[in-house]
Amino acid sequence: MALLHKLRSVGIGGKLLNMIKGMYDAPKIAVRVGNEVSNPTEYLSGVRGVQVPELTSRIPGLLFADDAVLLAESSADLQAALNTISEWSDTWEMAVNASKCGIMTISGELTTDMTLQGQKVDSTDQYTYLGYIMNSKIGRIWNHK
Repeated sequence: MALLHKLRSVGIGGKLLNMIKGMYDAPKIAVRVGNEVSNPTEYLSGVRGVQVPELTSRIPGLLFADDAVLLAESSADLQAALNTISEWSDTWEMAVNASKCGIMTISGELTTDMTLQGQKVDSTDQYTYLGYIMNSKIGRIWNHK
């Protein structure tokens, strides 16, 4: 697994590495809404959320492990967020596959091409995030399953 290899390469091992590895063996998830917490249930796909080291600025959006949605008010703000992710990824020698990315505008239009690690990110009217399909033209979100 690439994550475990990367952790070993930066000197993480022993109990900490075993704990992280254990996050991938029969993991369970619970959902909190306000003060209510659901019963834990096992999930079989996806990666576990982890803290991002040395990312000092906040990027508005949604993040679940290696899946992210960036939110921006303008093309300039979006490119600034993409630049922050590019710089962090370059520092940690992690490649981002821009072909798995998409830019969806809710209102207005992009004023320029957006790039991530030097790769153009294409625009789309529909995008799937964590199994939910979002469509900007019909203003709808639904579960893919």
